[in-house]
Amino acid sequence: MTRKRAYRAALSAALISALLFAAACGGGSKGGAGGEGSGAAGDRVEISFLSLITTNLTEEFWDKWIADFEKKNPDIKVKRIQAPSLEGLNDNYAKTLLASGDFPDVLSNISYQDFAKAGALMEIPIDDDIKKIKDYESLLLDGKLYTLQAYLQPHTQIFYNKDLFAKAGIDKLPRTWDELEAAAEKLKQAGITPMLTAGDWMTTLTFSILTGPEIFGKNPNWYADKNAGKVSYQDENWREVASRYQQFAAKGYFNKGALSIGYEQVEQEFLNGNGAMYPMGSWFTAAYEAADPDFEAGVFAAPTLDGKKTYMSGSRGTSFAVSNTTDQPEAALRFAKYLVLDPDFHKAFAASDGMFSGLADPINNEFTPLQQEIADLLEEAGTMSGYETQRAGDFPVNGLGNQLAKVGQGLLLEGSDVNKELAGLDDYWGKNK
Repeated sequence: MTRKRAYRAALSAALISALLFAAACGGGSKGGAGGEGSGAAGDRVEISFLSLITTNLTEEFWDKWIADFEKKNPDIKVKRIQAPSLEGLNDNYAKTLLASGDFPDVLSNISYQDFAKAGALMEIPIDDDIKKIKDYESLLLDGKLYTLQAYLQPHTQIFYNKDLFAKAGIDKLPRTWDELEAAAEKLKQAGITPMLTAGDWMTTLTFSILTGPEIFGKNPNWYADKNAGKVSYQDENWREVASRYQQFAAKGYFNKGALSIGYEQVEQEFLNGNGAMYPMGSWFTAAYEAADPDFEAGVFAAPTLDGKKTYMSGSRGTSFAVSNTTDQPEAALRFAKYLVLDPDFHKAFAASDGMFSGLADPINNEFTPLQQEIADLLEEAGTMSGYETQRAGDFPVNGLGNQLAKVGQGLLLEGSDVNKELAGLDDYWGKNK
């Protein structure tokens, strides 16, 4: 959920080397994408699927919809597998499976650009089905399509507890960093924890959400410019927002002991009413609806320095790709297309993970009030840029997510050096470009 849901970094150079080696060795016993197809008419073929398991996308969810696919496609059986632990992305497990010769036929939530460069993914023909995906051209790598992503998942928003805001006397939602800090101070004075975050990839997300609008909202091509040497993490805009993030922490506006807890714990803290603000992707709307807490939540866009415009950054939702070593390419592609184009699944999948339809002719479930607020923010922003480990004109270097986590965590600590942390990002980029 990009988890994203995309909050473990893209593969490191070492992993890419392993991928290239495994792909060069044929990835196991399966035939290439140009193989026999899905068997003789009437035969039932089996394909494997690496699913993404999260608090929203449960095993039961996938099994229900796999059964629906099999009912609609009785000639195909889908064997679902999953990573042994929740890591955000399926990259590490997929890399292990590729190296062992057990690479799945269809994969979800991987850094598709890295696996495609390693020759592990099938090129998907651009037909009339693909053209139903809005702006599918933005998914192309060197003019070729290796992933299906037909959902929109905004990240750079801050959920808030309306009751706690009212208790602290906050009657205006923050649009600037100054206003965000003023609201946080009112909350702190009222004995309320202003903002919640956690360790691991959660810190990457929090740091990126709070800095993203100023950087990537105002320059959606930032990563391309970075690769071209036009911008730096030590530029004034980065120093300013990173410093504001550091000061926010230094003033005690984050929860104590944040780095010692994880994603599920911090989410529960917000649902229990133990914090007023919670920077999180749109998938939280589904968790909020399921939990049915005893307070009303709202949402606002993460601030910029001047507050003049609303910016939204995020991902195109969960990615689906087909293995280049599958010996059932037709069946695998049919299942991958089902995961983005089937009207029933598309609606249910978007609703289950707080996403919005990314089809040219959108298929959306009825929005909850909280989802409608995000839809309104998207309409106000007018567009959604990449950021963090997402494409922003170009892809960032491999492993950037881990580096962003280190910086985000470092700046939460007393006595941290903003210039040193940002210089470290430039240094890492240069070594891994």
